[in-house]
Amino acid sequence: MRTYLYLLLKIMTVTLLMAGCNGTNKDSSLTSTQPKGLTKVKLKNRSYYVATPRNNFDTKKSYKLLLAFHGSGQIAKNMQSMAAFESASENYIVVYPQSKVEEWNEGCDCNKPHRLGINDLVFVENVVDDVKAKYNIIDGELFAVGFSQGGLFTQNLMCNSSLKFAAIASVASPMSEQLSQRCEIVNHTNYMMVHGTNDQTLPFEGKTHSNFGLIPSRLAIELIAKENSIDSVVQLEKSQAIAKYTFKNDSYINQLVAIEGGGHSWAFSSFNTTEELISFFDTVSKTKLDTYSKLYRVDQQQKNDVHVRSMGLEHSGPAIILLSGFNKNFHSDSAWFALLQPLIAKTHRVHVIERFGSGFSSPAEQPSYASFVPALDKTLGLLNEKELIIVSFASANILAHLWQNSPDSQFVTSLNGMVWIDPDVLLPHSISLYQDWPVYWYRDAGDTLITHIEEGNWTQRTRDKLTDERTTTETLIPSQYKAEMNWPYFDLISQSRTQIDKQVTRAREIMNYHDDLNRVISADIATSTPISVIDTDFESYDIKNAEPDFVDNLVLWQQEGSLWSQQISEQSGGQYIPLSNSDHMAVFQRPDDILKAIKNIKSK
Repeated sequence: MRTYLYLLLKIMTVTLLMAGCNGTNKDSSLTSTQPKGLTKVKLKNRSYYVATPRNNFDTKKSYKLLLAFHGSGQIAKNMQSMAAFESASENYIVVYPQSKVEEWNEGCDCNKPHRLGINDLVFVENVVDDVKAKYNIIDGELFAVGFSQGGLFTQNLMCNSSLKFAAIASVASPMSEQLSQRCEIVNHTNYMMVHGTNDQTLPFEGKTHSNFGLIPSRLAIELIAKENSIDSVVQLEKSQAIAKYTFKNDSYINQLVAIEGGGHSWAFSSFNTTEELISFFDTVSKTKLDTYSKLYRVDQQQKNDVHVRSMGLEHSGPAIILLSGFNKNFHSDSAWFALLQPLIAKTHRVHVIERFGSGFSSPAEQPSYASFVPALDKTLGLLNEKELIIVSFASANILAHLWQNSPDSQFVTSLNGMVWIDPDVLLPHSISLYQDWPVYWYRDAGDTLITHIEEGNWTQRTRDKLTDERTTTETLIPSQYKAEMNWPYFDLISQSRTQIDKQVTRAREIMNYHDDLNRVISADIATSTPISVIDTDFESYDIKNAEPDFVDNLVLWQQEGSLWSQQISEQSGGQYIPLSNSDHMAVFQRPDDILKAIKNIKSK
């Protein structure tokens, strides 16, 4: 009774309070501002609130999921008013769960929800399931943050929840002594701890208490990092009033951000907590969506998303669709358009569409051009473009052709024309060369090769190839376009190829490339819309450096490719554009010629 009266007194005097036996507090930084844009959801006998991105929310797109937990004595609306994550990023759906009583069952086995048998871990699991049933949530992109006692609860999630979080953060909370003694993190995760060194409520240096002791935050971050299998030595970085204690390895980063002189608060003069946490989540996320990138849900049942990078949306006229194909290393994704897309975007709307397993698109068990056709058509529908010009690079003309000729494709009527850049020659002799080395070797190796890759044995060779590709790309870009090249995006996408799942996707695509080619051998190319073909003479280099026994086959490949390309262009009313002394990567070396070809298609 004495504790209860004391609690009421503190609330009435609007001072920091001690709520329940664990001594957590009410937020000292709350304002009277009423939150807007929250949707209350009832879940059995509990509730939570959903806040969709304040700007540009689209029900067709997919989002990351962020759970934000209020402190003791607060309600979910207080947390939303204080943190407002939905205003800081367009990439997250933010959920503000409501505790059943005044605080969370944080794992200390010492407070009111513990005594009442409230299972908040199961509640959170149910919330996540419920949100995923109502919204498009990107697989593997689950985040959590808590303030004060809510931060202590996020540590309980990290130690005891069956959920797999991409990252967790706590603000104004060290760690309870009880949880620290039995925390065993099975699902390792990234973690950030933000704490003011002058916190008088949940002290930075911890406190001794028979029922609710706290260990110092410095000790807590070391313990948590160890539980996350990070064995590195702490890295200390100081700037102004902030000290960062960082533990990291190749997989995870755990960090304590100590705000010198900071109290028990969400807001600090030297640290914008909301923006800094979003930045941390974005950094450790595997889906590093920039301003132009979105994920579109094309299959609700399988939860499959397609990565689309869109630029130049202010322009009118037909939209340009960019489809990537293989380079000599069989790498194929939106990195190849890091120069061409911004150039096209100066005058056109332009969308790069990634196949499954490429960029940020969902993985596929058996990735191929043929299997992606329905997803391409669905994506084009979701983009809601009335007129299209498709620009395909290298073997992506297989995808363009299969889509155009599929009886199930619904948006072919929107097609104004196509530009094929160094397309695969869909004739028997050329296809036999494409299906030769290394395709046949990958197919013969099969699952043995996949297992070998999954064990990390090809990661270094992948890195070596990426280094070579970047160096080569630098030499190809004309001087007048060097400033236009988006190297950060190029590096972001190309470096993701080192991920094991991306290496496996590439291997399976090479295996399935054989069957893609069989589907289009001697194909009747649709000539109802113009097809312009840009034909470089990159084969000349292969011919010059080939062993004598292979020269005749390579010469025939080049000759029939040029003749076939010329015939397709003439029969469809497009242009045949031969380029001499050119590299296969014309997307970097000859962007002017591609821009002219697009302009010519548009004028028809």
